[in-house]
Amino acid sequence: MTADPLAIAFVNTRSSPARDRIDGLDPLTAWAAGAPALAGVVAALAEDDVVAVRRLRDAGQAVLRAVAGVAAPPPEPWETVTRTGLAAAPMTLGWSDGAVVTGDGDPLPVVLHLLGRALVDLLVGPDVALLHRCQGTDCLRVFLARRDGRRWCDGRICGNRARVAAFARHRRGEDPSGGA
Repeated sequence: MTADPLAIAFVNTRSSPARDRIDGLDPLTAWAAGAPALAGVVAALAEDDVVAVRRLRDAGQAVLRAVAGVAAPPPEPWETVTRTGLAAAPMTLGWSDGAVVTGDGDPLPVVLHLLGRALVDLLVGPDVALLHRCQGTDCLRVFLARRDGRRWCDGRICGNRARVAAFARHRRGEDPSGGA
């Protein structure tokens, strides 16, 4: 199993209306640890900066969910994502100790640019054709369906919930597919 592209990992930090994995600076820093160049800049953010990061995440999620559903993305989130991702880079990149590092620049615009650029790169790349929305109840995640018939972001979580619900409907004598 391959790791999700940065754009998908980013928007999936909010997996349901009640679950947000970047609801503060410490959780954002922990999440960013998987991307070393991003992690170094996120470490320099202030707690108040998380609001702007979450705003971009929410816009990105609205755009990717629309595209995954083969619908036109909402104009305001689209503008937020594309403006942020296509803006001139507010930093330089360097190489240090075998890794890419960001140099120069205020950390918030750098973080927003890196995440916005990841979203734009996904939207204009070949993987956009594989983008799907999870069919799990209340799940907001998107994923790349690299095999036909994939319906859930995670079969062990959303898929299992769907199977348990179908079994419960079957036991009550209802249509297991959810129809009455």
